[in-house]
This record gives sequence, structure tokens and C-alpha cells, in this order.
Amino acid sequence: MIFLLLGTDRLAIDERLRSLRLEHDPSGINTTIFDQAAAQLGGLRSAALAPGFFGTARVVVARDLFAEPVRAGSSGRARASERSAVLALLAEIPDSTVLIVAQSAASPVELREIRDQVSSIRVETFEVPRGRELIDWVHDRAKLYEVSIESDAAVRLVEALFPAGWRAVARRDDVPPDLFRLDREIAKLSSAASDGVITAAVVDDLVAGVESSNIWGLTDAIAAGDAAAAIREAERAVATGTAPEVLIGQLAAQYETFAALAAGESAGVSTVAAETGITEARLQQATRAARRFPISRVRRGLVQLRDVDVGSKRGEIDAEDLLLGIVAQLAADR
Repeated sequence: MIFLLLGTDRLAIDERLRSLRLEHDPSGINTTIFDQAAAQLGGLRSAALAPGFFGTARVVVARDLFAEPVRAGSSGRARASERSAVLALLAEIPDSTVLIVAQSAASPVELREIRDQVSSIRVETFEVPRGRELIDWVHDRAKLYEVSIESDAAVRLVEALFPAGWRAVARRDDVPPDLFRLDREIAKLSSAASDGVITAAVVDDLVAGVESSNIWGLTDAIAAGDAAAAIREAERAVATGTAPEVLIGQLAAQYETFAALAAGESAGVSTVAAETGITEARLQQATRAARRFPISRVRRGLVQLRDVDVGSKRGEIDAEDLLLGIVAQLAADR
């Protein structure tokens, strides 16, 4: 049995993956996990063909089984060969093995070939919601924490966290909202909800840290490409009471603001403010620094910062351990 969990919603994919593992191998003793599985086809094949203990099902998790569509120096012929090797492996999976493939994207050609050659595969798609669907997601997520959230509060929350990307997919260099980060914020807000309701006032009080003035010295050092100065600014912020995960969140908010300014560079600050919900004062304050952050750099930075958030959410990494390293990487990326 093969499941292909496909899409940009990594939180939903992780939760679906967890439920499948609990369903087919609740003890976990028959489960093998491969990250960057495209580079480990031999080991993946061996694990998938091995019988489970005591006659039970074998569960194999393969993250990123299909390599990135575009790789520097790779030819179309090499790409087709890699795809053929993956398809041949999928065709070998016995009924006694549950293979769960988690993939952020697959080309139409890959999907068509997968369905043609592996007719039993179950493809489930998970995309990050935007606009009204994202607000509905916030309401539903709050219920998991046994609270409700006011509609205005839900809008304030997503605008504070993802000012440039929550309404719709960007025409270029799109980075979808990070639902791991959003879920963590909802969990935090739920603990402060009076009478079980998250209000706009609660959001303003607890999410206001994203606009902390601590961030500007760090942003300037990163913009200048001065890794040593950026590290000093990060250390100073932590020493004066800013938690590492909060500082990373502040940086992410800064990059979101830069992305909003880049997307609306021809429209003017007032139009960008009206479209994104970011205050004109905050946009004006960010304009000077934003000139030193081209959209490609902003996009790469957001991906790095969100990966730290995701790893912290999963308990795989400690934000304090990675803070200085990611600050240095952001400064070096020019």
C-alpha cells in the first residue's frame, strides 16, 4: 500500500503521516524513516522489501522521494533516469508494506507516470490555505485548543505573522504562510483567552513583540553582510531578555514586511498598507532597510527562518542552539 502526501501544507502532512503510522504500526517497531529519500533508494528498497516483525506490516516513510525538478548541471536525460528508478521502486512495493511518501511538489509528468505505473497509489493533496480559507483554518484550529477566536482577532493574527502572503499566492517568489508557526501562536493565545475566547486585544498584547525595536540593529547588520555585528546584536537582544525563538519570529516578521514592500513597490506605501494590513508607519520604517533586501534574498531568508520554526515546533532542534548560526547565514546571503 502506497500513500503519496503531496503539497505545501507541511503541518497537515505531518499530522496525516502520524495518523497513518499509528494506524499501521502503533508500536513503532516496524517503521523506518528516510529523509531526502531520493538519495537513498537502495536503503529504501531494502527496508520496503523486508518483512515486518511477527508477521505485521512494515511501514516506511520517505520524505522527498522525488528529487528537485531543477538541479544545476543535471540534464533532462539524467532527470528522466532518476524518475524511472523511483517508479521502478514503487512498482516493487509488496502489499505487506505501507510506504508513505511525503513530498512538497511533483511535476505533472511525475504524477501522470506514477498513476499509470502504480495504479493502487493513494494521492492525498495538502495545500496551505489562503485568504478566507486561512481565516476559517484559524477558527478550526482554535477549537482544538478548546477556545474560539473572534473574526477580527483571526485577521489581526494572520496579518501580523504573514502580511505579504496570507491573502493569495504571490505572482513571483511565493512563500506560503507557515502553519507550524501559526499553530504555535494559537496555542499561546489560547492559554490567555478569557472565558475561552481569543480577542483582538489578546492578539495585540501577545503578538506585538514582532515589532520590537530590538530588531533594527540586527537587521542593519544582516543587510550590510556583517556577520560578526549581526551575531553581536543577536547576543545583545538575548542578553536583554528577548527569547531566541521570539527573535527568530521578529526576523521572520521583518522579512514578511520586506516581501510586502517588494510585491507592491510600484503601488506606494499607502496601497501596500491597505492591501496587507501592515501599518504605514511600520512600512515606512522598513523601507530604508528593504532596499538592501532583493526579493530573492527575502525569499531564501524566510525559508531558512521558517525551517527553524518548524524544527523547534517538532522538538527536533533548539532555537537557542541555531540562532547565531542562522543570523550569520542571513548576513552572508547577499
